[in-house]
Amino acid sequence: MVDISVIIVNFRGWKRLSQCLDSLNVIDDSRFSHEVIVVDNDSADGMIDNFKVQFPKFTFILNDGNFGFANGCNLGAKNSHGSYMLFLNPDTIINAEALFVMLSETRVRSLFSVISCCQIKENGSEERPYGSYLTPFNLTGWLRAINKIFIHHKENPFSQDDNYLYPDWVSGSVIMLSKESYNGLAGWDDDFWMYFEDVDLCYRARLNGGEIVLIKTACVEHNHGGASRINKQVTALTKTCVNISRHIYISKHESGWKSFYMHAFLILDHVLFGLLPAIVGAIFFFISSLNVISLIYIQLLSYYLNVLRSGTWLSKRSLNYIK
Repeated sequence: MVDISVIIVNFRGWKRLSQCLDSLNVIDDSRFSHEVIVVDNDSADGMIDNFKVQFPKFTFILNDGNFGFANGCNLGAKNSHGSYMLFLNPDTIINAEALFVMLSETRVRSLFSVISCCQIKENGSEERPYGSYLTPFNLTGWLRAINKIFIHHKENPFSQDDNYLYPDWVSGSVIMLSKESYNGLAGWDDDFWMYFEDVDLCYRARLNGGEIVLIKTACVEHNHGGASRINKQVTALTKTCVNISRHIYISKHESGWKSFYMHAFLILDHVLFGLLPAIVGAIFFFISSLNVISLIYIQLLSYYLNVLRSGTWLSKRSLNYIK
């Protein structure tokens, strides 16, 4: 059996994907075996055939549609043969040492543990690929700023030592767990079309007794945002999805007054406090960054109206919406 199944979900991010696959293609390490599975979420541009020729050792799977990151991960996992799975973004550049260190750590950690490592940008600056679970005090950027000033004074409130950081969640850009853990968690939740599926996975892993671990001694290069920032329409869509996924996460993991408050606060923040910036963005539509704000506002209004009609917080893009 293969040690590591590297699973990459792609949607029209071919340039970055090529660099990622190049980094995987040169890895030949006697300490572990690995396979690479690329799931293309129906890019519909014919590029997948070129990549099959360019990287004949890797497995390429064409999804039936763009059903989201979580769905693509699950499709890749279904076709994997490894004892351990590494879910990797296509805009990363990996190395053998990082693979081995994460594999070694995952092997000795308890069942349901989720392992990641440090991430840096191309220019050498550090990413922050981890965070806290959603609470009533960190729902928005300005709430997080207030929370940091008056409640959490530390720059990093998580337990850590020289080698490890133990956050609430780690980014889905680099996540390793055992196949046994993956199966025990029933995989990724494809209610999420984009964003917060990693927070959800880590939350469920912790509920089952697993550890969420970021290894400080291993590092992966990550140059994110390429495919999600192609133009202002795509930028608005992806930023809207961040807000929609917050609601999906809250509806899944919170209840009672806390759930009501968190949903209501986000709606008020988006609809009422977002109105003036949206008007400004509509007036100055020729300034792309401002126009994006208007597009996000319109898409969120459409989403909230659909929530009232359908009775579900799921996005229409979610594979499970029609169910």
